[in-house]
Amino acid sequence: MEEKDIKEPQGTENESNAAKRLRLLGIENDDKIHDEAVAIKKGNFLSNFWYQHKWSVIIGAVLIFTAVVFIVSMATQPDYDMYISYAGPLYTDGETKLAIEYAFGEMAEDYDGDGEKLLNFAGVTYQNEEQRKQTAAQMKENYGIVQNTHANYEALDTIRSQMLSGTVAIYLMDEALYKEYEASMLDLNELLGYELDPSIMAGKSGVYFKKTDFFFYMYAAEEGRALNNLPNDTVLCILPELATMDEDMHKNSVELIKDVLNFTIE
Repeated sequence: MEEKDIKEPQGTENESNAAKRLRLLGIENDDKIHDEAVAIKKGNFLSNFWYQHKWSVIIGAVLIFTAVVFIVSMATQPDYDMYISYAGPLYTDGETKLAIEYAFGEMAEDYDGDGEKLLNFAGVTYQNEEQRKQTAAQMKENYGIVQNTHANYEALDTIRSQMLSGTVAIYLMDEALYKEYEASMLDLNELLGYELDPSIMAGKSGVYFKKTDFFFYMYAAEEGRALNNLPNDTVLCILPELATMDEDMHKNSVELIKDVLNFTIE
């Protein structure tokens, strides 16, 4: 039998191998594959690149954007001179927070010489077992609801982590909590080089904040009125320099607490 040349249909000269196989098998919609193959072949470099690598480009762009935001955030973060934390049953609302920042900020100096006095304050609300039971009884009696204790345990973990990490040196601390960590705090008489008035001492490493001249002086100012929101047994104390602690930050904190304890009303 004489062999004859098999002629391909018109318009299939630029057909891809994949499209040709589908056509020969009789599978529908091969025109779409053919058209797409032609479009890719005839498109410019950018359109072909985007078609083949668009997801890699999108993911890469997201990662770059995230990295830029993180770097900018770190670069613009304030360089605080010292850190202070409250740990106790009081919820330190905005008014109390501002009063604490005002009082200690007024006493602080520009320890690092950068022209700014920046103080970072954080409050952690924690109740010991006796305080928690009292609050739970009041909530049940007044509102008929049961107190959620999970947040209280999380707060204690936060305080412990804060102390171990050395992110904060100066504490305004509930007396019962202070008694648990008194041995871990600096001896204030040794720090100052003289004996403080025993009537204001909560122990060798702390003073009752609201018995200090510093408190009375700052409380007299309008900006410091909310200092009185602090419980009467709030203790002012400071951690020693830990291996995890920034050396300059601790040095600044020591200078600040010395100024606070040395302050007297004439």
